[in-house]
Amino acid sequence: MSAQAEARQLVELIAGPVRLGENVKAALARVAQLTGLGDRRVRGIWNGEARRIEAAEMDRLRQVAIDARIQEDAARAYRAHLARLEACRQAVRVPPANVAGDADHGGLGLARTEDRSLDRGAV
Repeated sequence: MSAQAEARQLVELIAGPVRLGENVKAALARVAQLTGLGDRRVRGIWNGEARRIEAAEMDRLRQVAIDARIQEDAARAYRAHLARLEACRQAVRVPPANVAGDADHGGLGLARTEDRSLDRGAV
C-alpha cells in the first residue's frame, strides 16, 4: 500500500463516521485539530492530492488513529457493560431505588423493625 493510500485510510479512521448535522469539511477540520496537521494538508490527503507524506506526518496520523481506536473500543466496552448490568438487574428483578422509604423494605414484604431501646433513649 502506498503512503498516500495509507494516510487517506488513517484520516478516514480518525474522522470516524460523520456525525449528525456535520459535513465532511467539518470532520476533516476535526482530524486536523486532533493531528496538529493543517486543514489544507488533511484535505489534500483526503482528496488524494498529496504527492508525498512525510515520516513525521505519517507517525502522527498513526498515533492519533491508534488513540481513536482505543477510545472507540473503550466506549463500546462501556456500553456493553451497561447493557449487561441492566440485563442482570432485570433478570433479578431488582426494584428501582426506593426514594419514599416504604415500610416494606422495597417490596420484599418485610415489616420494618426498629430498636425500641434506642427509640426510648435507653442504652
